[in-house]
Amino acid sequence: MASGADRPRGRRLVPGIVVGHQFQVREELGEGGMGVAYLARDLRSGKEVVVKVPQLPGTVDLDPGAYERTMKRFTQEGRLLRKLDHPNIPAVVGDGEHGSVPFIAMTYIEGKKLTCYRKVNLPRRTEFAAIGTSVARTLAACHRDKVLHRDLKPDNLMVGENGVVYVIDFGIALPLDGDASRYTRNFVGTDAYAAPERFRNREQVVQSDLYSLGCVFYFLLTARPPFIEEGGKSLEKQHLEDPPVPPSRHGSRLPSDLEGLTLGLLEKDIEDRPEIGDVLTTLEPYLPVNGAPEPNPVLQPDVTIPYRTPDKVRPPEAPAKSRTRATQPFRARQRHDFLTDTDITATIQRATTEHGRGDTAAAAQTLADLHRRAIESFGIGNPKLDPIEAALDLLGGR
Repeated sequence: MASGADRPRGRRLVPGIVVGHQFQVREELGEGGMGVAYLARDLRSGKEVVVKVPQLPGTVDLDPGAYERTMKRFTQEGRLLRKLDHPNIPAVVGDGEHGSVPFIAMTYIEGKKLTCYRKVNLPRRTEFAAIGTSVARTLAACHRDKVLHRDLKPDNLMVGENGVVYVIDFGIALPLDGDASRYTRNFVGTDAYAAPERFRNREQVVQSDLYSLGCVFYFLLTARPPFIEEGGKSLEKQHLEDPPVPPSRHGSRLPSDLEGLTLGLLEKDIEDRPEIGDVLTTLEPYLPVNGAPEPNPVLQPDVTIPYRTPDKVRPPEAPAKSRTRATQPFRARQRHDFLTDTDITATIQRATTEHGRGDTAAAAQTLADLHRRAIESFGIGNPKLDPIEAALDLLGGR
């Protein structure tokens, strides 16, 4: 094990340096508990890539084993990523050491995290099914290869500009092939998206990832996780004791079987959660068929592209360009279908009245319906949506 004097301290990579004689660092993208990521250019292929280096915990000087554990976890992440050869997981394109600092170079994804996607998009059943199916199929592949992700959450899902949904950040993934070691602790992950068995400090299994998937589905339906810290009750106790509020009470209008699937995945007992095959059986009927027209309106990025026009999916590092052409022409809605400013003001007032008399669920539903109609009328990002979204925020409906 490296001594304190031997451990490399300067882990930040400086823009302009070349890592591994191949990857020229451009800028820092962000950091997490396990690593720091940088945007870089592959000097051989000319493509943009992500270079990741380990992130030392702040307690490294106090905990003699912290350095070794961090390095072992980082090495394990690279090994698992090579094992998980899947189109919805960033591929490893290189690795090595820069000085004494190990690095992994991976496919760069042009896109946004699911957290950001949901802030500006209200997924309909088709988009919900497309996102859910992509993530569920990726999890199924991980589990077949004996790997638990253990930190599935909206920030670890990337919606590419090409419409593909990617599962990222395997920094705390757990191998189930007998190679799990003391370098992978059980109590890891993100509390808002963690399964009850993690809080009981019990062994995590494939159903633990499925509980986290249920939390992600709940976020897609309601723009919030199933449990939040409020009223003095900890997230741990809520995951262990409280049934989640049905998403429809937060204004979700998606079919009841999608709500039922989400709530089923959030069952406290492992044996009560649906299998991954049941998840896909429920979602796949809502997927667009190959050759289907683009949605109206189109949400950006358009997550239906891999299902309705799979031959038009661009590489993950490709920037956004003109949207995929539909197989059927776009037809403008009739003018009488569009909202007016008067409609918006009157509907917000109605929701305010409903909320004032204590019917919060009805108020949330009124605003959610108004928000969906406004998107259909004006498109995402139009200023006419601002007062509606402000009202939703005040009500806690986003």
